[in-house]
Amino acid sequence: MSGKHLITDDETRAIAEGFLAASPWLGDVEWSRTVFGPGVEYFSGWDRGPIPEDTELAEGQRWSWTVSFFDPAGTGKTLNHERVLEGLTRIIYGEHSTDGGYRSLAIRQWFTEPAEARQSLKLSTADQSLICQHALYEKTVFPTGEAEALFGKKLDFFADQRPDAPLAEG
Repeated sequence: MSGKHLITDDETRAIAEGFLAASPWLGDVEWSRTVFGPGVEYFSGWDRGPIPEDTELAEGQRWSWTVSFFDPAGTGKTLNHERVLEGLTRIIYGEHSTDGGYRSLAIRQWFTEPAEARQSLKLSTADQSLICQHALYEKTVFPTGEAEALFGKKLDFFADQRPDAPLAEG
């Protein structure tokens, strides 16, 4: 298998970056490089700092990316190339409600594009978020982007408490 058709680390990292950009409530974001492939257990628990750039990797191993972050409750989460691919797979091959099926149409088209064309296309922030939510939670937990708007305006239950809220007449 040549692998030229496979989704690249750069593509999955762009998906994770879009998700994080659309999720300002996530904190302590930390990007790092990691090794994936057979025999990577050697690197687990590596307590000597980052894996040196000049580390010679075994056959089938490769460098990739990992990003860790925390939600407002302090729950730590991690995304990496393989995890984003899992989220993508759940959307492509999973069960879909009418709404979920419609929202995933652009993702499905992107997935089936030839590699060269796919790599030049950019998924929307809402699509990137949907992929990462399916990777992390196996479902859509919160809407983002255009899916967040109700009647053309973002739903805000606390609008009257915001500093720029219009004063009530009375």
